[in-house]
Amino acid sequence: MSIFEDLDVENVIQVLQEDGLYLGIQLPQAIVEEILEFTEREQCYANLNPQLMFHTNSKEVWQEKYGSLVVSDYVDPERNCRAIERIIQDPKLLKIAAAYLNAKPVFTGSRLWWSFATNTSFEERLNFAQELFHYDPIDYRSLKFFFYLTNVDSSSGPHVCVRGSHKNKKITHQLTLFIGRSDRDISQYYQQKDILTIGGNVGFGFAEDPFCFHKGTPPQQGDRLMLQIEFCLNNYHF
Repeated sequence: MSIFEDLDVENVIQVLQEDGLYLGIQLPQAIVEEILEFTEREQCYANLNPQLMFHTNSKEVWQEKYGSLVVSDYVDPERNCRAIERIIQDPKLLKIAAAYLNAKPVFTGSRLWWSFATNTSFEERLNFAQELFHYDPIDYRSLKFFFYLTNVDSSSGPHVCVRGSHKNKKITHQLTLFIGRSDRDISQYYQQKDILTIGGNVGFGFAEDPFCFHKGTPPQQGDRLMLQIEFCLNNYHF
């Protein structure tokens, strides 16, 4: 049985195919609470370095010792948190992924991570966070589900996605896959109404084709906790 009781699968698929983005996949409160309990119990690692483990309640102590803290990740969240495993195996999400990929979806990974509000420069943050517009050529087709585990508004690191850009790119964008694009470059080609800054309360989720242009934004006030789940046609990690 799906944990997303009210989710209209056919509508999600239709919107995704047109926009490459669907907003409004709400996690049940019990699932949210279980994930938050996991993050309070388990250590995470700082700035993409698995050697730098700490508990979030000692964040200030860590920063005094090591310096700027930009992001922190939990190790193998799908293996260590039953609630995340349930999301990955949810029949409605799997049906959405199968229809969108037009194949049996292959789970290729999850990520549960904090983005912290710091005084770190934009250039330094780029070493750890993807805060320029980009798209991810992960596979021939892929789909990601994202969920906010903290309240996210304009000051707490909202995700930004260019709706419809999964099938609408100019030639120069297609020839330079891994180079970040400036806000100006994106706004000169796409309509402002399609450059969506995505906020939401705890548990708010969305599905996104990572071939859409997207970026993270640095939290200014309040740290952001986010879950990502990825499905592809193939798993190239093994």
